[in-house]
Amino acid sequence: MIKTVIGLTLTTAMLSAWFVPNFSFGGNNNDNTHVDKNFQRDDKKGVVIDTKNSRMYYDSKPSNRMHFFAAWDYCKKMDYLGHNDWRVASKEEYRSLLELSRRTLMVKHAFKNVKEERYWTSTDDRFDQAWYFDFDLGRYSTQKYTHKYRTICVRDSK
Repeated sequence: MIKTVIGLTLTTAMLSAWFVPNFSFGGNNNDNTHVDKNFQRDDKKGVVIDTKNSRMYYDSKPSNRMHFFAAWDYCKKMDYLGHNDWRVASKEEYRSLLELSRRTLMVKHAFKNVKEERYWTSTDDRFDQAWYFDFDLGRYSTQKYTHKYRTICVRDSK
C-alpha cells in the first residue's frame, strides 16, 4: 500500500512539473509579441516609467543588500532627478514588474538592473517580519527584519 501511494505521488509530481515557470531576466527573450509597452525605460535617467499607473522606478543600479528598516531609509533619503519622494515598492508593485503575458516568465523588458534575488517590499507583517518579493521564484513571502535583501525604490509620477 505504501509503495502504491509513493508511486502515485511521484507520478503526480512528474506530470505536474509543467507548472514550474521558466524565468528570464534582462529582456533578452526575442518574443516581443506580448511585451507590456506601459513600462518604458529612460536610459539617460536610469529609471523605468510605468505609464499606465504613473509610477517611476529607480533602475540606475541595483541596491545593496540591507535589512528591512535600512531599505526604508535608503528609499526615503533618496534624492534622485530632483525628486525626494521615493519609497520602497509594495507587494503589488513588485508583482506588476513580472511579464506574465509572455511564454517565459520575465521581469518587464524595460528593467536592466533587477537581480534574480529577494527584494524587500514596503509591507511589514507581524512582530518582527516583513514581506519580500523573490525574483528568482516569482513569489513573495515573509522574513525577519534582520535578513538582508535588495530593494527597488519607486515614486508616483503624476
